[in-house]
Amino acid sequence: MPGILTFGHFPRSCFLQIMMYFLASIWPLWRVALLCVALWPLSSWGQSRHSYERAGDKAFAQKDFGAALQYYQTALSRKPDDGNLLWKSAESARHIHADALAEKWYRHLEAAEKRKANYPLLALRLGEVLRKQGKHGDAARYFERFLEQNPTSDLAEYARQSLRACEWAAQQPPAPDTVLIQNAGKHINSPYSDFAPALLGDTLFFSSYRFDKRGDRSTPKTKLTRVMFSVKNGRAREAGRPFPTVDTAHVAHSVFFGEGHFLFFTLCKNRNALDIHCNLWLSIKDIRNRWTAPIALPAPINLKDYTTTQPHVAYDSTAEQLFLWFASDRPGGKGGLDIWYVPLDTNWFCPCHIPIDARKPFPLPPFEAPRNAENLNTPYDEVTPFFNERDQSLYFSSSGYAENFGGFDIFYTRRQANGSLDTPKNAGSGLNTSYNDLYFILAPDGQRGYLSSNRPGAQYLDEANKFCCNDLFAVQFLHPPDTTPAPSTAEPIPIPSRPLERPIIPIEQLSPPSAPPAPPKLTDFVGLPLYFDNDEPDRRTRRTITRKNYAETAVAYLERQAEFRERFAAGLSGPQRDSAEQQIDDFFDNEVRRGYERLEQLAALLLERLQAGDTVEIVLKGYTSPRAESGYNLALGKRRVSSVRNYFDTYGGGAFQPFLVNGQLKVSEVSFGEIKARLGISDDLRDERNSVYHPDASRERRVEIVEIRQ
Repeated sequence: MPGILTFGHFPRSCFLQIMMYFLASIWPLWRVALLCVALWPLSSWGQSRHSYERAGDKAFAQKDFGAALQYYQTALSRKPDDGNLLWKSAESARHIHADALAEKWYRHLEAAEKRKANYPLLALRLGEVLRKQGKHGDAARYFERFLEQNPTSDLAEYARQSLRACEWAAQQPPAPDTVLIQNAGKHINSPYSDFAPALLGDTLFFSSYRFDKRGDRSTPKTKLTRVMFSVKNGRAREAGRPFPTVDTAHVAHSVFFGEGHFLFFTLCKNRNALDIHCNLWLSIKDIRNRWTAPIALPAPINLKDYTTTQPHVAYDSTAEQLFLWFASDRPGGKGGLDIWYVPLDTNWFCPCHIPIDARKPFPLPPFEAPRNAENLNTPYDEVTPFFNERDQSLYFSSSGYAENFGGFDIFYTRRQANGSLDTPKNAGSGLNTSYNDLYFILAPDGQRGYLSSNRPGAQYLDEANKFCCNDLFAVQFLHPPDTTPAPSTAEPIPIPSRPLERPIIPIEQLSPPSAPPAPPKLTDFVGLPLYFDNDEPDRRTRRTITRKNYAETAVAYLERQAEFRERFAAGLSGPQRDSAEQQIDDFFDNEVRRGYERLEQLAALLLERLQAGDTVEIVLKGYTSPRAESGYNLALGKRRVSSVRNYFDTYGGGAFQPFLVNGQLKVSEVSFGEIKARLGISDDLRDERNSVYHPDASRERRVEIVEIRQ
């Protein structure tokens, strides 16, 4: 069975690198979840080989295969020809998908003729790990050998299906040159697992297992999953609200819908080293763009003792209904994780009915019982559903079909005119490999998308053994697939009638524009503040110019949001801590990030106006907080203005340079330093909470666009 993952707990004396198995194939298996492998060397040669083997047996019984592998390796180093230790080591490696390592130890056993009979599953296991490495011909021979030796085994049908899959894969054509798949890059991916992509406009959201648990003093540090985002393929950073920042659970699998006003995500907790339990949560953005506190969905969506994960929401034009799709191991399925779906109340989940005030509690609508997508599911695992509204196709990953390259493959099925889904088809080589291929999504234009995979090209934490972890890969269709919606001629699925649990917001309270909005003007950006980290750019210098541009400083500053939150809330608890954390999140999300995004909008509009022949002067003023003496602050204010000037100098690869040279664009700069700082802002160097991390002090560290002359 593919995709088993655990968090191992290991002795603290590790001196070798911690290895993580590619989590995304775990994350699809939320009940099988996160795997971390630590290479655990001998902390004492005084312990016997048998004690290490017993420790490995205990870890294996607890499904902590990563820890078991290290105990067995330690014991094996003392007796390299021990058949039982070779088998146990190989089995542990197979469970964590270290397939090359498992193959190595299985072949050691195969080479010892006298011992092969003691391991009747040897041929089957070799076939499995060879298949997952794309060696389909060799794998097929081992599956055939197993069936010859064990024709009545309980695993015979599994071996026959695996053999058929190898024969099918060997006949498939190579990856077409019409699909370009590339690693999304180190500005997105980390050495840990990155998965669950979701698009909202020009922003990519995804989940990443790269975060250290705050305050954790263990070695290695406990890792957590959180949601990250990247705007216009820029450097990824941690998402703020509405995603909770918790150290007791994993936050993952985001899906925005309803013009970005509604968000589903998963909150997952480890039950043990192997199993993980997930529930779906909801947050809503009110008419003032404030997010409600997340709330767990009730039964029958979330069920006690069963996992509910990987949400996706899309409008089905054939059924004329908004559906929530997800994966779950709940009763009523075919086995493993199945794909389920449930209609959503289109009156309740509508941007026209968003709350007036996110701070007030609100009742959820009733939910129907989810339906099992029976004609898609198998006794194995079906995961990561994505419904493409453009062509009414459902994409998902599965390990249970005979038409399979190995591990999880991506499949698709189209909605038919009568409302049913047709027989799933393998998405083919290119999108699929012999490795785990999951979380396929498409952009609204159907020409690009993302997937998550541990295929070659993904980063390894353990280069020698070639495993861990899943990376995001960008998908580009050079000749876009046919995405013409199928005609809807059948009767639509009836939409259930459900009472509304909250009143409709009067339309006048939403203040919709009575006419198309006026086009933006340069003067709309007068007063725009651009915020800076303490003593940035270029700390501890009296220089008045810098080589950095504002984009660099803003990205680095935003990456410190979690640190600012922790430092400002340190020593507080309960409502006071919540309030402090909220202040920091509001400042970073609504002021720092918004200021940077508004600067990008200004630059685009400015270039347009200059190209149209306008002459423009932008007047900047620099400000600082009062932590240093006036002379130092005056220089710091000038450096900040210099960084904004550098932003215009380098924007778009030098797009403004011709206009700066011919005088059509002029950037004037005035620095005020501490002189203009507001009263009441702390200047106590010993009081970093108030002089560095307090939002009021942070607001003083800025450059303002005070005038735009045309």
